[in-house]
Amino acid sequence: MREWRDAWDRAQHATDALREALDGMGAGAGRTARLRPTVSRKGTAWVDVGQLPAYLAERVAEVIRAGSLGRTDQS
Repeated sequence: MREWRDAWDRAQHATDALREALDGMGAGAGRTARLRPTVSRKGTAWVDVGQLPAYLAERVAEVIRAGSLGRTDQS
């Protein structure tokens, strides 16, 4: 049970971090309301993002690409 709780805490923290990042991009509460933490039967922490509007998905992709431009490793 402790492992599940730890995974839930990780999922909740990741959900909060993603919500904060999306809010910082101007997503607003209506666009991030579907974000929710979840834990698989195996105890893996996940963030269910539901659906994102296309414009927001494109902005997220731009940020990810921009953040990875300086990386040289492929791992």
